[in-house]
Amino acid sequence: MKKDGPIIIIDDDEDDRLIFDEMLKELNLPNEIVLLSDSTEALEYLKQDHVKPFMVISDINMPRMNGFEMRDEILKDPHLTEKTVPFIFFTTVGNGYTVEEAFKRSIQGYFHKTSDMHQLKETLKEIADYWRDAIVPEIE
Repeated sequence: MKKDGPIIIIDDDEDDRLIFDEMLKELNLPNEIVLLSDSTEALEYLKQDHVKPFMVISDINMPRMNGFEMRDEILKDPHLTEKTVPFIFFTTVGNGYTVEEAFKRSIQGYFHKTSDMHQLKETLKEIADYWRDAIVPEIE
């Protein structure tokens, strides 16, 4: 993880991407925010050597390649696995099966998308604060 690296948001819903963007900007984080609409686009972006994210936040339900499939692809590549910690799912799905499947993929968090903007902003702040304070290996 690179604490001054970008925060990557992966979600096929444009409104959700814009809400995450707005909430993160309101937190005045120093990180660039990168919005990606598709898992395949996200994989190509993350494979670039110069990309060293602070965190990846992804939806699960997406066309072409869902969040689980994308995470599986990341876990096949040790370099991508290393550079995508923390990897966090934010999704509308919240049943036990989905949560279990998510954590089988070595994620660092699973959160429910809420329409309560105050709660969403507070959750994003708590996540960012936690990872900013955490002691983790720096990626080169």
